[in-house]
Amino acid sequence: MKNITEIIGKYTAGEKTLEETNAALKEAGAGLHLDPEKNVLTEADKRTTTIGYYPDQANGWGLLDTGTGTMDKVEVRGGQLVNCDMGESYALVFIAGRMYHVKGRLLVD
Repeated sequence: MKNITEIIGKYTAGEKTLEETNAALKEAGAGLHLDPEKNVLTEADKRTTTIGYYPDQANGWGLLDTGTGTMDKVEVRGGQLVNCDMGESYALVFIAGRMYHVKGRLLVD
């Protein structure tokens, strides 16, 4: 899992392209890939995305992993998912190279 987390983190940090990320995920045997229609983080998305020391300082765009084998592009404001509530479900958000757990709408360490 750590290797896959690092691969996706590099994509959300803008260090790797979507194509490079998919190749690395395939090589790692991840069993998932990023959909070029749903998971693209544009240059504008990356430039408006910021994180801080605490989860509530995260703002911008990231990828939501709900354990289904696919990821969804999501917006985060003030450390909370916008237009998405995970309730009691397990989920992770990858944003600007960091990974946070999700409790309802809140990003937590």
